[in-house]
Amino acid sequence: MLFSRIRRALGSSSEFFFEPDEQPQLRDILAKGVKSDTLTKVLVGRVMPDFDVLADFDKHVLIYRDPRDQFISMLLYLFYDFQLSGDQAGFDACFAALQRKQQDPANVSTVELYNQVAGCVGRAPIAVFNNLHRVQAEYIEAFSPHRACYEELLDGKWHGLEAYLGLPLAQEAQVPQEYSRVVRSKGYGDWRSWLNAEDMVYTNTEWGGSIAALGYMPGVPPEAQRITAETTTEYVKQFDPSRSSPQ
Repeated sequence: MLFSRIRRALGSSSEFFFEPDEQPQLRDILAKGVKSDTLTKVLVGRVMPDFDVLADFDKHVLIYRDPRDQFISMLLYLFYDFQLSGDQAGFDACFAALQRKQQDPANVSTVELYNQVAGCVGRAPIAVFNNLHRVQAEYIEAFSPHRACYEELLDGKWHGLEAYLGLPLAQEAQVPQEYSRVVRSKGYGDWRSWLNAEDMVYTNTEWGGSIAALGYMPGVPPEAQRITAETTTEYVKQFDPSRSSPQ
């Protein structure tokens, strides 16, 4: 969403780069920036705070969001790996586990579900988020980026970012077709429907410092929870290896 809005604001004379993650790639982008504006989206964690080339970029914007919502989004996006690998049996088993979570959110742990899916696709278990939060904090410390709150952007609060960039960002974002798979709920606060009492203890304990540092409140035990199929099982069906080839 943000990449699209900035791209439209900069215009066709600028150059745009989506998720390079090697220092030589970033140096090449800086060389292009001598002649025209460039816009580069990177993922903190792939691009590390000790990359010396980062200091040469003119402006830094960090999109941050509630770590618990980020966790839910990453859990569901893990299903894309089944399509990439063609692992139908793994997809079917994890889809069934996701259905159980959707049907009985209070009694199925999201932490355990994440570890199950991550294990099936060969990814690290949930402890990897501790490292991700640490790297994000190091990036903030190293570069003092303008921090764009994901929830505020969704609510239309763009003024601070516009002032920092010196660009109007009012035009609606147009997500290119090749990235349409990432669009899910276009909302926030979903973690309250996903994290049961057991999960809440884990996130408050393990991620409490990161949650507080970003300005969010600790979680409280949920009363009633409901997970909608539209943003859960219906969303991940697009990654069923039997349905289509990866985009």
